[in-house]
Amino acid sequence: MAALVGLNGADTTVNAMERTEIKINIISEQLGLSWAELARELQFGVDDINRIRVENPNSLLDQSSALLNLWASREGKRAKMESLYTALKNIDRADIVTSLEGQAPQPLPGSSEEGACRLSDRDATLLSPSVLNEITDTRPSRLVHKPRVIRPPFYRR
Repeated sequence: MAALVGLNGADTTVNAMERTEIKINIISEQLGLSWAELARELQFGVDDINRIRVENPNSLLDQSSALLNLWASREGKRAKMESLYTALKNIDRADIVTSLEGQAPQPLPGSSEEGACRLSDRDATLLSPSVLNEITDTRPSRLVHKPRVIRPPFYRR
């Protein structure tokens, strides 16, 4: 996954596509239960949302990924990260946008492309979903089971 930025446009395009794919994966991993709210913000209907739920019943990550893939295919060339960032901010998930902007690559010296970067194998590993899940999922689970002790009633004779 380590891509080098070259001087020709093809390398630059591939690198930009890889960076976008990484950002989409990070958004998918951080969305959690907010994916359905994001779907509504992106103008998806109830039928689309229900279909995503039915097709991906066991994983919020799969549901989030399916939503973002559906959005990208629907928008085609009009799909812009800024539109996605705006939608995330509108549903009070600016934290995701902030985390992505904090990872913005720095331009290489002499590079004509802003944001051009070189990913080493180590950097690619740091951005892998398994590592990101361990790093970003610091929130406690909302589903906490508190056992209740049920005592038999005392009978008086």
